[in-house]
Amino acid sequence: MKTRPDDPSGPVLVFVALVAFGFGLYATSGLWGGMASRVISGNVPDAMHYSWWLGHTPHALGSFETPFETDDMNWPGGVGAMNNTTLLLPAIVLSPFTLLWSSLFTLNLLNVLAVPACFAAGYWALRRVPGVSTGAASVGAICFAISPAIVNSLTGHITMAFAPGLPILIALSVEAWTTDRWRRTGVWLGVVALLQVFVGEEVLFQAGLGALLILLTAAACRPRQIRVAAKRLARTLAVAFAVFLPFAAYPLYLQFFGPHAHHGSPFAKDYFGADVTAFFTPTSGVLFHTAEDLVQARRFAGGIEEHLAYLGWPLLVTCLVTIVLGWRMVAVRCAAVGLAVTIALSLGGRIWIEGVWTEHQGPYALLQSLPVTEASLATRLGLLVAVFAGTLLALAVQGLRSGSRHRFLQPTTGRSVTTWAVTARAVGAVGVSVVCLAPLLPAAIPVEDAPVVPAWFTDEAPQLADDTVVVVLPYPVATLPKAMRWQSASGYAFKMPGGYFLGPASDGQAYVGGEADPTTARLLTEVQYTGSVPVVTPAMRQQAALDIQAWGADRIVLGPDSSQDALRQTVTALIGSEPVAEDGVLVWDLT
Repeated sequence: MKTRPDDPSGPVLVFVALVAFGFGLYATSGLWGGMASRVISGNVPDAMHYSWWLGHTPHALGSFETPFETDDMNWPGGVGAMNNTTLLLPAIVLSPFTLLWSSLFTLNLLNVLAVPACFAAGYWALRRVPGVSTGAASVGAICFAISPAIVNSLTGHITMAFAPGLPILIALSVEAWTTDRWRRTGVWLGVVALLQVFVGEEVLFQAGLGALLILLTAAACRPRQIRVAAKRLARTLAVAFAVFLPFAAYPLYLQFFGPHAHHGSPFAKDYFGADVTAFFTPTSGVLFHTAEDLVQARRFAGGIEEHLAYLGWPLLVTCLVTIVLGWRMVAVRCAAVGLAVTIALSLGGRIWIEGVWTEHQGPYALLQSLPVTEASLATRLGLLVAVFAGTLLALAVQGLRSGSRHRFLQPTTGRSVTTWAVTARAVGAVGVSVVCLAPLLPAAIPVEDAPVVPAWFTDEAPQLADDTVVVVLPYPVATLPKAMRWQSASGYAFKMPGGYFLGPASDGQAYVGGEADPTTARLLTEVQYTGSVPVVTPAMRQQAALDIQAWGADRIVLGPDSSQDALRQTVTALIGSEPVAEDGVLVWDLT
């Protein structure tokens, strides 16, 4: 038997992955020259929300306050941090950047690091699949890292984009029932799950779902190994929970049973689901698309941050061929079932077809009433779809390199293999990698300047007495939360009514903004959006006095805005006095 010729494709596959990695870095290039002054366009309110929390957590700890609840926003009712996507762990770890520059700098640092972190985590996880080489793992990992599920999520949804914990948790969960090193695996599984709770719980939920699908598929394929695997799993999970619960129990108690606990979803039921055509219709987030593609993509539900499904025809076909040819391999079966189920679930409770919201019920309808699932959005399962698609691509590349249809990851033995045959398979592996990755290459994400911070918030506000209450205008709501940026820039020097957050109504149902804002706040929000000055009646003045008293407001501060003049006239008519101009704002002193 001839000596098997060396496979030359390994370094080339790594090079292909690194080129795609460069495009992933390029996607955030618009932020590089203005990390503390720019935001990603398309979803600025969410950027204000995240940057507020990234600054508030180190502020709370530095003031010896709990980071899990605060009344600095939504005064006097307050907000529960665990009930919002607050990035508690990154806020602490990256607090030096916040202190040196700003919380917006820290947010943009996470945006820039998202693709590299997901690539590194995906590579680590794929290398733990038996037989997957460095080159194949690199290709599969970059498929996940530059997928629209990651890159499109950078438009305001950093907790979804910064998702290295997803492949790591799935890999550790598989090890939980496949290895005898259950103590070490259990400790790491508990630690990573704990860390993920304080980064983004939706990713933790998806990791659990992915691990469950793999476990059930493997059990069906290898029923004789269930007893041994179950013992390993029980021991590993016992260790993991012993690590996880002591630190997570209290924050999770506050989330589900505390004063700010809520239930249900604040969003329209069944609305956020992946369109059936979204898996092969490019969005503006990828480099290669046509005008017709963009017209079609604009009909999908939500903004680009919810368009996470795209894989492209080459990757879809490659996954299908890999499933057919590699079905004998358990890893292929597990990834195949995971991909099929998560694609089906991502379609949501009611199916979207070419931008039309049909009455056809989707599989997600069976799950969406469950306690945890009710708060998640089906379209975001595109993140888990990308994990399984990347896994199948890695297996396909490795299968091509090995040249064996029946023993998918093992090289053929027992017969001579020519140099030509090995080279042909190497070229095939590289070709498939290039063809599958090219449609996923991300375009540069558009950015814009962040709202300007008036000097009053950095110069005068920090000198206010403790527990001063300031009504900031434009009144902060979900669609216009720039007052949160101003409050953050002040070092959280005052309490502020309103804000962009999730909170409970009187019946515990989750809403963006919690309970309805006071009457005067709703009036001022209407003025902000219409630019029209209402006729102020005595009843409106009386209501304003009651609302100001309920807030315990010491000042009303109006910052720069397109409706500033209308807001100035309205507030003046409501309280009967003119404001004083101070450092770029108008101030009504109510003391």
